[in-house]
Amino acid sequence: MGRHFECYAWITVSQSYVIEDLLRRLIKEFCKAKKEEVPADMNAMSYNELLEILVNYLETKRYLVVLDDVWDVHLWEKIRFSFPDKQLGSRVMLTTRREDIASSSFGVESHVHKIKPLERGDAWELFSMKAFSSYPNKSCSTEILPLARELVEKCDGLPLAIVALSGLMSSKKSLTEWGKIYNSLNWHLTNNPLLEPMKSILLFSFNDLPYRLKQCFLYFSLFPEDYVIVNKRLIRLWIAEGFVEHEKGTMPEEVANSYIMELIFRNMLQEMIHENQPACKMHDLMREIALSIAEKEKFCVVHDGSETMEATGALRLSIQTTIGEIGPRTKQFMESMKEGGVDHPRMLLVDERCKKYT
Repeated sequence: MGRHFECYAWITVSQSYVIEDLLRRLIKEFCKAKKEEVPADMNAMSYNELLEILVNYLETKRYLVVLDDVWDVHLWEKIRFSFPDKQLGSRVMLTTRREDIASSSFGVESHVHKIKPLERGDAWELFSMKAFSSYPNKSCSTEILPLARELVEKCDGLPLAIVALSGLMSSKKSLTEWGKIYNSLNWHLTNNPLLEPMKSILLFSFNDLPYRLKQCFLYFSLFPEDYVIVNKRLIRLWIAEGFVEHEKGTMPEEVANSYIMELIFRNMLQEMIHENQPACKMHDLMREIALSIAEKEKFCVVHDGSETMEATGALRLSIQTTIGEIGPRTKQFMESMKEGGVDHPRMLLVDERCKKYT
């Protein structure tokens, strides 16, 4: 990619965003890719000031920008002026799950590429890489093969479903274990016709976790979408919560780190590096499963400030508003928690984008 473009940036947009925040992240990504110093005091800069920095930086360069997971059809109108077009061959790519956004012309020459499901052979190859990684010769036994192929068929060629299923099956060695998964998964799909096969498989991956890992998995619902957390910090949080079991002769930090590695091995977390430190994050669809279960089981309440929510018996509260401050709806929600007897939550996480409480 470096041969074709002088600079590049890849940022995730997601459902809730602040345009100034996107501009800051773009600037940081460009600087990071070129190993350049990030402009000082960006957090205090206005939209116009950030826009000027971006335009000045890009106007003489051939650049590539990826805006990942776009949900707002109006995003392009808000951000297009950040990308000067000097006919140098620059490209801006948007990814989205929404058909109406993909079909929008955006007022510029564009091309829509629809991601097709994997072909059977490719789906099987992707599944086999993880599911049979610990098998002799890293290949499926003949007795398991028919069930394995039928399970892959149930994924409908969806890569995330295949990856999640392969992580689940990598710990299953006997035909009996494979049969149980197959029968249970078939029941899920048959009795939930409106539930996407992918989400059903992700849910089944959660149900297969031992209890100690279920709590750790649900903990990621407290973090914003696409949030990268350094392992060291995550480990401290898990230990403080009492999630880490005592193992004789082993430090709690080592035990907690093994939990992270197991979730990564099961393809339920993504391994990352953040500021030269081991880190991880959860795929947004996996996080949707975690959030749904966490709220149902009163593990936590996640409030984004967009609507009034009722207080529950949850002892963990995560405030993820992106409007730059904690607004009246959030304060109203916190008051309702207090009235409901939850005035001292066990855990309160506030998104770093909340600069003040007014």
